[in-house]
Amino acid sequence: MRALVTGGTGFIGSHLIEFFLNKGIEIFALVRDDRNLKWLKGLNIHPLRGDLLSIPSLPSDINTVIHTAGLTKAFDVADYYTVNQQGTASLFQALSSQRIIPEKIIYLSSLAAAGPCVDGTSIRESDLPHPITPYGRSKLMGEMEALKFKDVFPLVIMRVGAVFGPRDKDFVQYFKWIKRGILPSLGSRERFLSVCYVKDLLKAIYFCIQKELDSGEIFNIANRNPCSWDEFGKIAGQVMGKSLKKMKIPLPVAHLAVFLSETGSKISKTPTPINLYKFKEMKQTHWVANIEKATKKLAFYPQYSLQEAIQETVDWYLKQGWL
Repeated sequence: MRALVTGGTGFIGSHLIEFFLNKGIEIFALVRDDRNLKWLKGLNIHPLRGDLLSIPSLPSDINTVIHTAGLTKAFDVADYYTVNQQGTASLFQALSSQRIIPEKIIYLSSLAAAGPCVDGTSIRESDLPHPITPYGRSKLMGEMEALKFKDVFPLVIMRVGAVFGPRDKDFVQYFKWIKRGILPSLGSRERFLSVCYVKDLLKAIYFCIQKELDSGEIFNIANRNPCSWDEFGKIAGQVMGKSLKKMKIPLPVAHLAVFLSETGSKISKTPTPINLYKFKEMKQTHWVANIEKATKKLAFYPQYSLQEAIQETVDWYLKQGWL
């Protein structure tokens, strides 16, 4: 099998490529700079220099395309749509114009495209999407661009919960608070979410490749059971051997802190993982995915407990000096 992976130098893409290589799959990775392969350095892959808006010539016999590339944080709202919507359209147009017909194309989307839960009911794939941020809307529009080709290519869309694991940078600051013995808690209400350990996501993608599925299928991918932020933090505290003191952060105080952080990031020209749009997502009380469809059609059962996943992640952070 020969696979094309976009976003291969990133957190999820690099794990996916290593996983595929271990399965004996030949990898072609779309990279901006083939001299800076980051996590892919030293791996037996074929780097293809380009980006989503300038797709290079692709091998004609690619079997599988996994589109993981995407923009999760940006200074300019328009950038979300440029990458997540227009970039996705560009990829499919390039495949079409180069007359490449893979056996399966998987577009990695996000629960942000579906929007938060209504009345605490877990999100199903059939629910009407109602994203609340530019990121979520751009991912949904990326899905729509991909679905325009569902009668041309065998397409599957995966809406993934908050992904964490080794190499992820977005959860690092939260883990740093835990290491200090502080359990940050936003507002006065518990907030629940569906997370996904990166290694479970890799298996879901692999199962998807192996299954015969209708083109245009959408699957929610996440841990079997949702957790609260407090539960997640307490498990991290146990893993690090920390006795935690809960620090409640009123929403107005958190809003001000995020505003100041975002202002500072604009001055330093370094995007921050927590901006005002992300804060809007974090304020929601439920981001919970129903994964029944993935369980039935993909035989997807997350293998890692939350404790095991957090333990592996923390161990890696400590080894790398990130904590």
